[in-house]
Amino acid sequence: MLLAMVISTMAGVMVVMQPFMQDLTDNRDWSSGTVAATQFNDRLLVAAESPAGTGMVIHSQHISDTIKPLRMAEIWQISADLFGNDRVTIELSGGVFNITSLNSSAASVSITGPSISEQWDLNEGMGDIITNASMQQWIKIDVKDSNGIIIHRWIQTPLDGIQLRTPLSVGSFDVNLINGARIQQLPNQPIEVEEYPRLHHDIDLDGKMRVSIMLLDADIAGAEQSMSMSLDIESKGAITFFDENARNLRISPEFTGVDNPESRYLRQWTDSYDLHRATGDSSDYFGFGPKGRVSGAEGMTLHPIEAAFHLDVVLQQVVIS
Repeated sequence: MLLAMVISTMAGVMVVMQPFMQDLTDNRDWSSGTVAATQFNDRLLVAAESPAGTGMVIHSQHISDTIKPLRMAEIWQISADLFGNDRVTIELSGGVFNITSLNSSAASVSITGPSISEQWDLNEGMGDIITNASMQQWIKIDVKDSNGIIIHRWIQTPLDGIQLRTPLSVGSFDVNLINGARIQQLPNQPIEVEEYPRLHHDIDLDGKMRVSIMLLDADIAGAEQSMSMSLDIESKGAITFFDENARNLRISPEFTGVDNPESRYLRQWTDSYDLHRATGDSSDYFGFGPKGRVSGAEGMTLHPIEAAFHLDVVLQQVVIS
């Protein structure tokens, strides 16, 4: 009878302790998943900076139980005027590019991509262009004046990312690595942005304003699969879209997913503008802010809007296998 009482007591203790043991296990797995995702993202950025064809092999038992590709997780549109005094606008709607120029100096358009090269003429500085370019790949549009000088450039590039998933007792701990950012989420919790995309502005030693945007496309072959051995991260090189003086910048990122990081990104990038606007004087503000409406629906720009600056936009490409 004493033995039965001991067994019954131990069983009761085990039942009471089980939730605590699950929490302890989940906390350990969460910690391991966080460290693994941070290290993996750091290695992605290192590989992205490497010459094409080079990279590294990562051996980690706890990179993740599964690694999942996030196709077209973000789509970035970036445009700016590059020469002259005209103000050119390019809008994409339903596969049609609408091009207008304030002073009608735009004379022709060239559209290039990985598998396309097209030329178009404009009528009185404007026109609607229907192209065969795939929206699944990067596109660059150069608007030229009558002398063949590029006065405006518009680019669009979709970015793939990856998701690392660590199973917990209920649900999973997910970490999305997209465009250099690290976004993590626990079950039934909002996302947390631990690292942001590489979008910067500063003033050089000569007092000139600069904007630097480093985009990262991390492609993984195949569908979701178990990855318990090793991963090969290889650089596919970089594409420089902008490396010149510019003005009238427009940055319009588009994010997929139900709980996407757009609002958090905007707070990170434009909070200073909101503080200056709240004081009633934003004339001396230097930094990112909304282009047009305060809501940011028309994208971001660099303030002061009319000021010239040096613009660097680079697309880095890596493949994970």
